[in-house]
Formats: sequence, C-alpha cells, structure tokens
Amino acid sequence: MESLDSFVERLASASPAPGGGAASSLVAVVGTALTSMVAGLTVGKKGYEDSQKIAEQVFRRSSELRAELRNLMRLDEEAFNKIVAAWKMPKSSDEEKAKREIELQAATKHAIKVPWQIASASQEVLRLSALLVSYGNRNAITDAGCSLEFSLAALKGVIQNIRINLKSLKDPETVAMEQLKIKLFLEDSDQIYRNAITELERKL
Repeated sequence: MESLDSFVERLASASPAPGGGAASSLVAVVGTALTSMVAGLTVGKKGYEDSQKIAEQVFRRSSELRAELRNLMRLDEEAFNKIVAAWKMPKSSDEEKAKREIELQAATKHAIKVPWQIASASQEVLRLSALLVSYGNRNAITDAGCSLEFSLAALKGVIQNIRINLKSLKDPETVAMEQLKIKLFLEDSDQIYRNAITELERKL
C-alpha cells in the first residue's frame, strides 16, 4: 500500500489525481484511527464496565473501516482516471462521438459511485465517534470529538465531488434523485454531529 508521504507528494503535484475524493477518504482514515484509540482506552478500564461491548464493537469496526477507506483512496483515483480516458477517446466521426459519450457517461456514473462509498464509510466513522462521546473514556473525549470533526469534513468534502460529476450526467431523473439523496444524507449527518457535539460540550 502506498505510503502517506508518497500520497501527499502526489496530492500536492499539478496532476488532477489524486484529488479531493481521495484526500477526503484519508481524512476519514485519520478519524478511524482516533476512534480505535478511544475505544482501546475504554476496553478493560475501571468505571466503564457498561461500555465494554460498545467499545469492543467500535474498535473492531474502526479497523475494518480504516482498511476500506484506504482502498477507496485508490479506487477514487482510478475512477477519475477512467473519466480522463473517456475524454481522450477519438471524436472524428459521429460513431466515435457516440461511443465516446457512452463511455464518458459510464465513467461519470462510476466516479459518483465511489465517492458515495467514501461518504457512507465516513458517516459510519461519524456514528462511531458519536458513540464514543457517549460511552468512551472521558479522558479521551476530545479525541472522539476530533474524529467527529474529521469524519464530518470527510463526508462533506467528498460530496462536493459527487455534485460536480452530476453536472456531466445527461439523465435529469438520475441527477434529481442524486441531489435529493445528497440533501437527506447531509441532513442526517449534521444531526448526528450536532447531537454528539452537544453531548461532548456537556461533558467538558
């Protein structure tokens, strides 16, 4: 798997990929690392006997999500490269133009699917963070709070990639459905975040 230093150097280059989607996924990866840490600081600790099952579940799922999100960093870059490949297809004849458009639409739909996977995984990190605010070790509650911030930023960031790719889709019905999905997803995420932040501030 690519090292962090290598990824950051490529991210900082003039190449359009990797871009915001992969970067958002990395931010969510950091969030999973923090949820693992807070869960680990809760498991087996005196005073948190009632939180053991939740902490163990969070620890296990955080590890799984970390692997998923690392893989999605790569998949997001590959999805963008498929769009670039479609852009470069010949368009000298009507037949070539039609074939190019079909490939471009397919690549764009795929480039929307992968960010949704990142957004969904990031929201799950957000939910795990919220659980730790409520049930995790209070001495590490601000670490759970940082994970809240990172996971929310990650999902909001990658949603922007979905929005810009929707502009290239030719199917108005699909675009409308995706826009509604985005609206509901962000409302749900903001509610999870607000509830958790209220709880965090109460405990600080």
